[in-house]
Amino acid sequence: MNRKEENAAVHAMRAGFTLIVILVAVAIIGILGTIAVVNIPKMLESSNRTAAKSGVDALKSGCVTYKMKKGSFPSDLKKLVEGEDPYMEGGEEALVDPWGSEYKYEKKGNKNIVIISAGGDQEFGTDDDIRSDKALKKDEDKD
Repeated sequence: MNRKEENAAVHAMRAGFTLIVILVAVAIIGILGTIAVVNIPKMLESSNRTAAKSGVDALKSGCVTYKMKKGSFPSDLKKLVEGEDPYMEGGEEALVDPWGSEYKYEKKGNKNIVIISAGGDQEFGTDDDIRSDKALKKDEDKD
């Protein structure tokens, strides 16, 4: 091997990535991937809760508008999306929460109503229910 060939070989070895550099890069990517996989379910649950709260508020507003125009609250939520001039946009899909359950509608006399999402467990009457008569807890908003 002459001097020129030796210099080219040394230059080629220095120009490429070493095995250690590649392993460090793969380890960093693995750590970042693990962090993302662990946090994605928490972010999805938080966004579903926020969407359900918005849905509950929108349905309650639709019911109030219905009462102002018709003189009484609707008999059920489907009245909000029916007819030529619906009180809610989105059709039947507006009556379903982010987890796929229908919102529950309760009339509390002639003056008040409650709209409820069953939450992630899809069971009414549990701690994760989202109700129009109760605000989300501060710590749930931070998740």
